[in-house]
Amino acid sequence: MDTDKHLIEQFGPEAKEPIVLDALKNLSNVHALPPDELFIKWEQFSYQRHEQHTTLNSENVEAFKEFLQVQIEKKAAQTSQTTNLGSNKKKVRNVKNLGSSPSVFGFSLPNTPSLKKRKLNANHLLSSANGGGSKLAFETGDLTTDINNSETEMMYTPSMDSKFGTSTMPSTADSALNTPSNNCVSGKVLDSLNPENIEIAEGMEFDTEEKISVLPYYEPKKYRFRTMRQNLVESADYLDDQIESFVPIVQEHYQLSKDDFGDPTIQSQSEIYAVGRIVPDSPTTEGFLNPESLALETSRISGIGRRISLNLTEVNDFSLFCGQIVALKGKNVSGDYFLVTEILSLPYPNSPVSTTEDIQKLYNGKTDRTSKIIVTSGPYTPATSFDLTYLAEFVDKVNTSIKPHAIVMFGPFIDVTNPLIASGNLPNFPNVKVQPKTLDEVFSKVIAPILSQINSKIQVVLIPSTRDALTKHAAYPQDSFNRNILQLPKNFKCFANPATFQINESFFGCSNVDVFKDMKEVTKGGTITLRNRFDRISEHVLNQRRFYPVFPGGIKKKLISSSDSKDKKIYEHLSGADLEVAYLGLTEFVSSFTPDVMIIPSELQQFARVIQNVIVINPGVFVKATGVRGSYAQLSILPANIDDGKLTKVESPDGEVYLHNVWKRARVDLITI
Repeated sequence: MDTDKHLIEQFGPEAKEPIVLDALKNLSNVHALPPDELFIKWEQFSYQRHEQHTTLNSENVEAFKEFLQVQIEKKAAQTSQTTNLGSNKKKVRNVKNLGSSPSVFGFSLPNTPSLKKRKLNANHLLSSANGGGSKLAFETGDLTTDINNSETEMMYTPSMDSKFGTSTMPSTADSALNTPSNNCVSGKVLDSLNPENIEIAEGMEFDTEEKISVLPYYEPKKYRFRTMRQNLVESADYLDDQIESFVPIVQEHYQLSKDDFGDPTIQSQSEIYAVGRIVPDSPTTEGFLNPESLALETSRISGIGRRISLNLTEVNDFSLFCGQIVALKGKNVSGDYFLVTEILSLPYPNSPVSTTEDIQKLYNGKTDRTSKIIVTSGPYTPATSFDLTYLAEFVDKVNTSIKPHAIVMFGPFIDVTNPLIASGNLPNFPNVKVQPKTLDEVFSKVIAPILSQINSKIQVVLIPSTRDALTKHAAYPQDSFNRNILQLPKNFKCFANPATFQINESFFGCSNVDVFKDMKEVTKGGTITLRNRFDRISEHVLNQRRFYPVFPGGIKKKLISSSDSKDKKIYEHLSGADLEVAYLGLTEFVSSFTPDVMIIPSELQQFARVIQNVIVINPGVFVKATGVRGSYAQLSILPANIDDGKLTKVESPDGEVYLHNVWKRARVDLITI
C-alpha cells in the first residue's frame, strides 16, 4: 500500500486507475526504481515526446515501458564498448530540442516569453529522425552509476603524430562527423530563445574602436582563503546564520510579528511559523529523500539547532531538497513531529536597475550597439585523447565569422578526472621544443597559444572549475586563475567561481558547479511535478539566493571493488562540489539581487530559459567525453535604449531607475561547436 500511495503522490490522480497503477508498480519492481526515480524517468519520456504533460493512460504507459527498455539496451551497449577499447565505433548521441518556460516576476510585469524552437530545414529534421535516440538530460539518478561508464573508464596510452597531440587511432569525433545521420554538425542551431523577436547580432568590427565594458561585481580578495582548513565552529556559524538571515525576509514579506515565530521542536497546541533547513531524518547511503523521511533543522536561536520530523500529509504541493531553507506554518501537537499545514513561498530577490546617467555613460549616446557574447564550458578535450582540434577550429571561427564582443569560458581546461590526466599518459607535443613537465606548462605551452590567437579586441572571461588542474584552489567557492602564470594576453580576465560581473549594464551571474545534476528533489502535487525540472531547480536557486543551495554537496565516485559482502562496496572519489562550508557566503547573490543572466554549466542537456525574468543558460559541454562535438551558447543583446519602451521605469528612493529587462532584449542560440 505504501508503494501505491507513493506512486499516486508522484504521478498524480491519474495513477489511481487500477490498470495504470498495476503497470507502474510492475515497472518499479522490474527496474528496481523507487516511485520518485520512476517519475523522473516519466519526465524524461515526456520530454523526449516534446510534451509538457503526457496523459497517464495504459497506452502511454506501454510506450513508457518500451522507453525504459531502450535505455537499458543503450547502457548495455555503452558498457560493451567500454570493455572493447580496440573498437572505434561509438553510438552518436543526438541532442533533442528543448521545451518552453513561461514565468512571472514582481513589479507586475507581463509573462516572460516561452522558449521557441528554431525551425530547422527538412534535411536537418530528416537527419535528426534517422540519428537514433539520445541520452536525455534527466538520466542522472544516482551519480555513482551514471559516472561508471565508458566516459570515465577508458584509458590507454596513445601514440601521437598530430600537432595537437592527438592519437593515431581514429577519433570518435572524426567517425561521428563522417556519419550521415550525425546530429552534431558544426554550427548547427540546436535551439533558440526569442528567435522571432531579435536577429542574431552581426558581431564586432575589429577595425573600429568599438568595445564593451566587462567589470567584476564582487570582492576578489574574499576568495583568497586557504583551502582544507575548515573549522567546525566557523562552518556551524555559517549554517546557523544562513537560516537566521531568512527570518527577517519572511517576516517582512508576509507582515508577521516576532511573536508569530516559534520553536517547532517543542510540543504546542498552537500554530506557529518556523524557518529552518530541510534535512533527512535518517540519511541513507544513497542520499535520496522521500516525503516520509524529511526533517527540519532549526537555528540555535529558534530551536537550539535541534531537528524535528516533518508530517507533510496536509500539504498538496511541494518541491523540497537537502539544504533548502524553508518557511513553514504548522504545529507540534505530540512532540514527535511537526505537522505542516502550509509551506510559505520565499520571496524572490529584486532585479538590478540602472539610472539614466549610468546607461547613457555606457553607450555614449549610441543606440545601435547590439552586444554579441559567447559562452563555452569545458572540458575542451575528449577523454580518450588530448585532441585540441575543436578548440583551434573554434578560435578560428571566433575571429573570422562569429566576431563576438566577449567570450565567457568555463573550465575545466585540463580536467583532473580525465583518464589520460589521471593516469599520467600525456602525449608528446611535436610543436613544443621543450616538452611540458607540469600540467601548468601543458596549458601555457599547448593550450595558451591557441587561446592567445583570439583577437585582442575581444574580451575573454575565464572561470575555473573544481576539476581544473590549473588551480590550487580546488574547493567551492573558488579563487580565480592567475593570468600571468597562464601566460595569457591582457584581453583575458580571470574571475572567481562563482562570480557576478557586468557586461555593459547587464549583470551576469556565473557558477561552475553542476546544481542541475546534484539537486535531488522530493516533489508532490500536479502543479509542481508537471513543471519542467530545469525550471524548478532554477527557481530554487533564485529564491534561495545562492548559486548552489544543495547541502551537502554532490559527489561523483566510481566503483573500484566489491567485498565479499553484497552490501559493502568500495568507491573512488572522482570529483564533486567539494564545499568550503565556512565560506559559502561567497556563493550567495551579490547585494541580494538576481542577475539579469544566470549561467550554470551542466553535464545535462543544454538549454536556455526565462525563469522569473532571469535568463538561465546551460551552454552544454564543449567536447563530450567520447569526442563528439558539444555546444556553446551565443547571446545577442540589444542596447539599453530608454526611449524604445523596452526598459521598465521604477521609482526608488534615489529617483527614477530602470529595470534592465534583458530577457526582453536578448536572443540566445545554442549551437554545436
